[in-house]
Amino acid sequence: MLQTYFDNIEIIVVLLYVVLGISLNSYLLTFAKPFRFLLAKYSGETAAKRSVYLQRFMGMFFYGIVPLVIVLILLQGTLRDYGTVLTDPSETLLWGILFAAIIIPLTLYNAKSPSNLAVYPQIRSKKWTLNTLLLSGLTWAGYLLFYEFLFRGFLLFACLREFGAVPAVAINMMIYSVAHIPKGKLETIGAIPLGLLLCVVTLATGSIWFAFLAHVIMALSNEWISLYHNKDIKLAIKF
Repeated sequence: MLQTYFDNIEIIVVLLYVVLGISLNSYLLTFAKPFRFLLAKYSGETAAKRSVYLQRFMGMFFYGIVPLVIVLILLQGTLRDYGTVLTDPSETLLWGILFAAIIIPLTLYNAKSPSNLAVYPQIRSKKWTLNTLLLSGLTWAGYLLFYEFLFRGFLLFACLREFGAVPAVAINMMIYSVAHIPKGKLETIGAIPLGLLLCVVTLATGSIWFAFLAHVIMALSNEWISLYHNKDIKLAIKF
């Protein structure tokens, strides 16, 4: 029995759900595209744009809503146990500034590459309005908040209690890297050092909020810089 190998039911539930949740979300995105019937009345760029939003909402559900229900109802725990409390805002902000100082120059260099522009921005509308820019940013942030709760909260802290710091980080890095396989070889390999950094700082601060901030900085800086360099997309922003 699995219980023979683990001290409590938490780690069994967490590991099983993380694998199931990632697999199910990936399956639906790959084969359901996603949920064509929800987009049936739309066409062209509108359908493509709404498809991206739907993908992010699906991620929020599988990576955030379901784990939250598991924690609060099935495991009868508290969110505090999974790194959701911002223990030291100034420390988190400092880490965020240092991360931004490193990642934004790298993004400025990489975002204009043909391989990046072929994928980003995810919304391929030929004209981006202020509404598109805001909705994309908000859905990115919502998705990444729940994404980091799954990996650096739900998974990391459960593994920490069961196995200790080093095994918890190793398990997290492995699953995090495997989850990037659908995005290609470069992102799969890049997820290893990034996963290590996010796990280490999360454990050092006792909070997922640096990981969330770092991921938002990466996503939005890449989206905005890619927008600037993409010659097929026009910014039509009026304040």
